[in-house]
Amino acid sequence: MIPIEKYRDDPCGTLSIPYWKAKNLSVPPNMRIVHERDFDAALLEKYADRRFFRLIHRLENIPEYNAADFEFGRISADMLGELSDMINRSYEHMSVGISVEQLKAMTASEVYRPELWIGAFADGKIIGSIICEFDKDTDEAAIDWLQVLPEYRNCGIASALVCRALNKIRGAADFATVSGECDNPTDPECVYRKCGFTGDDVWHILKARE
Repeated sequence: MIPIEKYRDDPCGTLSIPYWKAKNLSVPPNMRIVHERDFDAALLEKYADRRFFRLIHRLENIPEYNAADFEFGRISADMLGELSDMINRSYEHMSVGISVEQLKAMTASEVYRPELWIGAFADGKIIGSIICEFDKDTDEAAIDWLQVLPEYRNCGIASALVCRALNKIRGAADFATVSGECDNPTDPECVYRKCGFTGDDVWHILKARE
């Protein structure tokens, strides 16, 4: 494991995931994780490739996005069932999801910060959310989940959620990071850059072909 100081100097270029996750990560023998600078196209002969961007925000010059037609507030423990359903509906196109049990486990983690679980609401129902975590050892905040139901997209909700979370953590964290799949048709990278995230680090998640 790399030293914390080295990670803090270049979070997105040294690890593909936040430091606290990497400490407990065991890469399966059929997988490789390679930064773009070390990637060789010859690897594609043996591995299937998924590319992920990783961006950083220094928590300065956070823009304002309001999405005035919607309400925003903290997601409480009694909303986890509704939150799970909303997240799973948002990612149906990618077969990605999360269970209530997994969400409960996240709230028991040492990086859990309740004020960084923020929902967007319409008629009292969750229609979008952001989940961020904070690691006091590295002073890093990381966006773990960001999603908006398909029928509410392109209304500025995602940008409003991101900027609300950044403002909540500013003063406690030194920086925030986020990662996402480069080829996601919803283009999440565009939202993060709009909110002030920067960087050009790309990581290849390689899985051996069967």
